[in-house]
Amino acid sequence: MPSPKVSIIIPVYNVEKYLRECLDSVINQTLKDIAIICVNDGSTDSSLEILKEYAKNDSRIHIVDKINGGLGAARNSGIKYLIDNNINPKYIYFADSDDWLDIQALEKLYNKSQKSNSDICIMEVARYIEATNKIDKEDPWYTNKCYKIRKNDVCSFDEIKSVLFSSCCVACCHLYSYEFLINSLWENEEFYPENLLFEDNYPHIKTLIKAKRIAFLDEVLYFYRIREASIMMSNSSKGKKIFDIFTTIDLIDSFLKKEQLFDALKDEFYFYVYVAIDGALGRCMAEFKNDFIATSKQYIQKYSDFNQKSIKLKKTCLKILHKLNNPHNKKSIKIKNKIIYRLYRLKWSLGL
Repeated sequence: MPSPKVSIIIPVYNVEKYLRECLDSVINQTLKDIAIICVNDGSTDSSLEILKEYAKNDSRIHIVDKINGGLGAARNSGIKYLIDNNINPKYIYFADSDDWLDIQALEKLYNKSQKSNSDICIMEVARYIEATNKIDKEDPWYTNKCYKIRKNDVCSFDEIKSVLFSSCCVACCHLYSYEFLINSLWENEEFYPENLLFEDNYPHIKTLIKAKRIAFLDEVLYFYRIREASIMMSNSSKGKKIFDIFTTIDLIDSFLKKEQLFDALKDEFYFYVYVAIDGALGRCMAEFKNDFIATSKQYIQKYSDFNQKSIKLKKTCLKILHKLNNPHNKKSIKIKNKIIYRLYRLKWSLGL
């Protein structure tokens, strides 16, 4: 089979309302030499029928039909389909089926990656807030603003390690060299962790560390839909799956130690742990909150080091600890944070 310039993998699960908009944005890309791998992840609505309709009219569309297994498993199935069918693209890209791309997205990503000979190219993303029908292009989490510390157009993680855990980790930000993904990231038929809610975090960190050449496309070319029924917003994701954040932390911990980078990146990783737990706490359902708080305290205790010098890190750790100790009283938390922080600042200034 001819090798396309880009293969785009799209997991599909019960998105009949949005799927046509996504597919239209893909099949009309200005870069025509692409393979479109749509993984139907056990949809129970008309999503599969829509895929078949589009595939009938566009030979670039390939359908993988599987039982429901989540985003990580669906993306891995798409990669495996490329391998099994000897489709060897130059680059590989992942999109979500309720989002859409600028029609020049793949061409611009491809040209930037070719010019820079990069292992990965990271672009910017805009959030589309469905409830307000507004597009937000300024959210710093979805832009490349944190990477502005880089001195060069192409770099390795050494140049951006201070912001390694501060950047957008969603799959749709990245265009990967297929050779790099298969040779450096694909292990035991997995790139994305399976059956995990926060499946993007670990691959993102692993990718940035493994990549020898990272390029940046400072343009918004992807529109990420924020909707009530999405995986990250639904009540089902706020159930026991919220505890997946601890599995994610464990995966990154093990990887950093395996690469002998844990000590070098300890402060950055600890800050990620605090922020990740804080974010998950805000989405945790009331019936699981006590158990989540208990587990969080164990992790905070494991990843707290008041002998190191970072005031920002100490302050963040104290804030999350007091939030965990009194999760229902925001005013009390704020007052306690100020008092405790001032006491610790006094101790630090006195060298106690």
